[in-house]
Amino acid sequence: MTRAGYPWARAALGSLAAIMVFGAALPAMAAWSAHGTGSAAGAGALMPSGEQPTVSASGSSITVRWPAAALANGVDVAGYTISRYNSSTGAVATVGSGCSGVVAATTCTEVNVPAGSWVYTDTPAQVNWTGGQSAESAPVVISS
Repeated sequence: MTRAGYPWARAALGSLAAIMVFGAALPAMAAWSAHGTGSAAGAGALMPSGEQPTVSASGSSITVRWPAAALANGVDVAGYTISRYNSSTGAVATVGSGCSGVVAATTCTEVNVPAGSWVYTDTPAQVNWTGGQSAESAPVVISS
């Protein structure tokens, strides 16, 4: 049998297409309900910016130190992400394992840093939130 034998199929497909197009444009709806007695409170905390780090070199290792950053309630942030940049070009460089990821302390040492002139920054991190990036450190030079 040909398509002409199924006139209801064309109407059904048209209706399905309309539902998909117009149904997707409808706003999502949600509601909250609570039952019980008592009181509750909630507060948000603004993520702080990092403080300018200091750097020192020993051979091909660079130690980075920075002041602790705290939330408005006085609680120190959980960690920091450290970034390294070429001080001449501003190009970002991959940070070695000693300072990569989220660093829980306020100091880290990157080893086997390639020759060049580098600056570092720190950015506070708290769970999935990050604060503002610090000002750059003074340049530190690793000789070849």
